[in-house]
Amino acid sequence: FGYYDPDKKKRCLRKQNVLMFVMHLTAFLVMYLEKKDTKILALYLMQVTLLGGTILLYSFIYPKVSRLVVNNMCMLLMVGFIMLTRLSYEKAIRQYAIAICASVITIVIPVLIRKVRSLRRLTWLYAMIGIVGLAAVTIFGSTSYGAKISVTIGGLFSIQPSEFVKILFVFFVAGMLYQDTSFQRVCVTTVIAAIHVLILVASRDLGAALLFFVTYVVMLYVATKKLLYFAGGLAAGSAASVVAYHLFSHIRVRVRAWQNPLAYIDKEGYQISQSLFAIGTGGWFGMGLYQGLPDKIPVVKQDFIFSAVSEELGGIFALCLIMVCFSCFLMFLNIAMQMKDQFYKLVALGLGTIYAFQVFLTIGGVTKFIPSTGVTLPLVSYGGSSLLSSMIIFAVIQGLYILRQDEGEINASKSRKNRQNRKKTTGFENADIEKLS
Repeated sequence: FGYYDPDKKKRCLRKQNVLMFVMHLTAFLVMYLEKKDTKILALYLMQVTLLGGTILLYSFIYPKVSRLVVNNMCMLLMVGFIMLTRLSYEKAIRQYAIAICASVITIVIPVLIRKVRSLRRLTWLYAMIGIVGLAAVTIFGSTSYGAKISVTIGGLFSIQPSEFVKILFVFFVAGMLYQDTSFQRVCVTTVIAAIHVLILVASRDLGAALLFFVTYVVMLYVATKKLLYFAGGLAAGSAASVVAYHLFSHIRVRVRAWQNPLAYIDKEGYQISQSLFAIGTGGWFGMGLYQGLPDKIPVVKQDFIFSAVSEELGGIFALCLIMVCFSCFLMFLNIAMQMKDQFYKLVALGLGTIYAFQVFLTIGGVTKFIPSTGVTLPLVSYGGSSLLSSMIIFAVIQGLYILRQDEGEINASKSRKNRQNRKKTTGFENADIEKLS
């Protein structure tokens, strides 16, 4: 963030790439020496090809791309690949295949963001697709851990629509509020947003409902600049949390497990207790790959992968992982603040809020800072829908970053033309006029 010299910045970015690939190589050498299985080396080569190809493709196709965001995305993917290979080779293969498909799909998104100017006019289409997608889960979805979160298609694979609807939701809110923030428009937007949240509540997917709600409150406050809306949102959220606690038994179970997990260690507190044991056992430097017991944690590959990282790679590594996530969030905010187009500004802010709050919910849940909400760590946890939606978010942000670069070049070009016209008219440059005055 601190380098303004392009050459120093490039050197720093190259060092990031070198360190990332050295860590990746070291981890896979350790796993190979532990398992003596050549399949691990084959998977390593495939992952290196994907990560290296992603970095090169983004740099080649989009010269104006944010290399820092690309590096951070690949770093998070790399950590996920390492931990999933250690936990389950089969799951790592699936995650790799999904990452390949996601890379192919998302590589074209920046150019679509840059070229397609009708995105802001599809507001009601975003809302309709989002509501239908979430309703389909409520009606046809399969129940997992007390909530309906996914739909199985053809008995072959399952998809979690809320992961993609959250992106459409951001575009819907941005499209509604970027020009008109009148009370009537705010009321209409709030009703549609409430329908999204209520459908998620009906599906008992309260983690996603909380994510949608917080994103809407933040976007509404930034668009209107009215503290009353923000305070009202917090009050409504607090009241809804109390109601949800009394309505849903699995929420009460999670709250009890959060308050005193050791008291319920043989039942609902088992998962969080094992997570805390893993984090504490790993210490600052970690037990080392295959030296810990992350398999003792239920759903470790999805919701609790941060605990596995902390146990075997160490607390220092885990803190650095959090800082990489925070670096992504800062870049999202930086792009949002510098975008002149209000629609794109709100889109960047909304996607940044979704990303940051999802990281907070995941890490907060596994460390007992907050009750577990069942959301995944973006780009690190196992899950096809989560991985694809996270890569779409990063690709949209890259498109917005390129748009911002274009805006800067257009403004610089206009300034040069103005100076040239002024010189033709007066015979003086700005600097000459300042000297004369």
